[in-house]
Amino acid sequence: MAVKDFPKRLIAAMRGVGYRLGGTSLLEMAIPPGWGYQQYLSAYGEVGWLFGAVSLIAHSVADSDWALYVNSNKTDSKEIDDHPMLDLFDHVNPFQTRYQFMLLAQMYMGLVGECFVILDFNRLGTPGRMWLAPPGYMYIVPDKENYISHYEYRKDGQIQRLELPEVIHIMDPNPANPYRGMGAAHSIGTDLDSERYASRYQQKLFFNDARPGMALEIPGDIPPKEERDDFMKQWNSQYRGWGKAYSTAFLWGGMKINNVTMTNRDMDFKELRKATRNIILAAYHIPESLIGASEVGSRARAEADEYIFAKYTIKPALQRFKEAFNEQLCPLFDEKLELDFINPVPEDRVTLVDECDRLVRAGVYTREFAQQLLGHSPEDMKGGTYLLPMAIIPEIAKQAPRTKSRLSEQQKEAMWRVYAAKTAGEEKPFYRMLKKLFDEQEGEVIGNLEQGKADFNEAEANKHFAKSFKPLIATVFEAHYRDTIEGLTPENPHTEAIKQEFLDEEALKWIATRSLSMAKMVNGTTKEALRKALAEGYAEGESIPQMTKRIKEFYKNGYEWRAPMVARTETIAASAEGSIKGYKALDVERLEFYPADACDECLGLVGEYPIRETGGMIPVHPNCRCIFLPVV
Repeated sequence: MAVKDFPKRLIAAMRGVGYRLGGTSLLEMAIPPGWGYQQYLSAYGEVGWLFGAVSLIAHSVADSDWALYVNSNKTDSKEIDDHPMLDLFDHVNPFQTRYQFMLLAQMYMGLVGECFVILDFNRLGTPGRMWLAPPGYMYIVPDKENYISHYEYRKDGQIQRLELPEVIHIMDPNPANPYRGMGAAHSIGTDLDSERYASRYQQKLFFNDARPGMALEIPGDIPPKEERDDFMKQWNSQYRGWGKAYSTAFLWGGMKINNVTMTNRDMDFKELRKATRNIILAAYHIPESLIGASEVGSRARAEADEYIFAKYTIKPALQRFKEAFNEQLCPLFDEKLELDFINPVPEDRVTLVDECDRLVRAGVYTREFAQQLLGHSPEDMKGGTYLLPMAIIPEIAKQAPRTKSRLSEQQKEAMWRVYAAKTAGEEKPFYRMLKKLFDEQEGEVIGNLEQGKADFNEAEANKHFAKSFKPLIATVFEAHYRDTIEGLTPENPHTEAIKQEFLDEEALKWIATRSLSMAKMVNGTTKEALRKALAEGYAEGESIPQMTKRIKEFYKNGYEWRAPMVARTETIAASAEGSIKGYKALDVERLEFYPADACDECLGLVGEYPIRETGGMIPVHPNCRCIFLPVV
């Protein structure tokens, strides 16, 4: 062999060895080739710890509750119970539930760092269905001016073009490629590969394949093929298979055994797989106790792990979906809609209890204030006793300089928050009633349109609306009258007598007047706005079907945006008047105007007023949620 041919033959030999070793050349220390989308998705069903981590997060995300809000003035949001957006979110498509949809979407996020939501628009121009496209089939076509030109779904040689509004691309940004996402699995691809091969190697040790970790050395020339075949048959018969693993072998004719592979102990697969497990859980921010990788320990430790998992893993995952839906999905229905999830982070009860314990002992918190923080009533139970440590000497709280009101700022805020929560629930019957009345009025207008005049009888509408709202206003009025009486005189023997007198002539007159004025306000505004909308339709030469559609859209939008304002305004008006009547019954002479959160318009009214001057003062403006507090 010529010397100049030696390097070529050496390289050829090395390539042959490399191929036999799995395609890696011995001339370099190479890692497995980079995986594609399908490899990462397939690893979910091949690597147990990856399956556990990804599925735990995905199920937690899918199990979260969501709510839809309308934000009319960017400062005050109101939850909506009935809307096409909610219908879409609850029934994403005919073949998946919302749970399955969110489950798969988070699996894509966990494995490849991105998911593509495809929107299917209906005849009204709004999304009617949502689908998830496998990320491996989605391609992003860049644009020099607009960043992204469009999307393409490529599969089986076919290309389907998707425009920007049809696709919601949710991703964890990839620093190396701003157009695509990067999941936690990308950062541990080599470890996942090692775990796969480690588990397969371990399996082959159990299923012994006639390679007991040794080579047989036979002196002399190579025997004929027939003899070698007979020997192999006999060897396989005696030693092949998991049931014959590590059987004693008998050799003859000078045959020797040489160890040529490492044993399971040499490679220490137990520690290797434990280390890989810890890497996977760390990449996905999962405490070991939540996935059964370690002992839970104390209850406090378990609650701490749940708190960490919810705060640093589940909440950020939900936040990604929330931002994407609010930026790209909600505006397709209306700019003022906003989706939000119910916070999955549990209350840190241990820290709160510890704080109350330390600060009560230190004299910073009173016992009653600590009870409020812990969600308990500060009122002592009759006949109840409390145990106090010897180091604590009870002392009456020092009073602030005496004023006309004994309510602290904390008490005022607490009373307002209780009031706000109660009135928020009382608004719902008004929503339902407005929906019913608007539907009836819409039918009347459409019926009149077919007869040549699109309008409604305002006088009859005012009577009908007033009659419908009168019992609702009376219910709220009475509830807050009773709450005022019971709040200030919980054990007054004359309370019942006072309650029975609430529906006097003055109260009935106010309820009737308020019901009628509310009806006139709603119908007057509706009539004027309806005329403008119909005038636009006539000017554009719309047909009867087109005008009918315009009328339906008018009432739909009117309900969605006016109902929250009307319901809140009327609820606050009735609750304020009911409270004032209750204070009058208890001979309270002065009331303090307490403004709601973020109610800048009412700050100038803060102060005390004679009770005779407070009637009709609240609400100050639409959506006002201010309150009167007693000066005692």
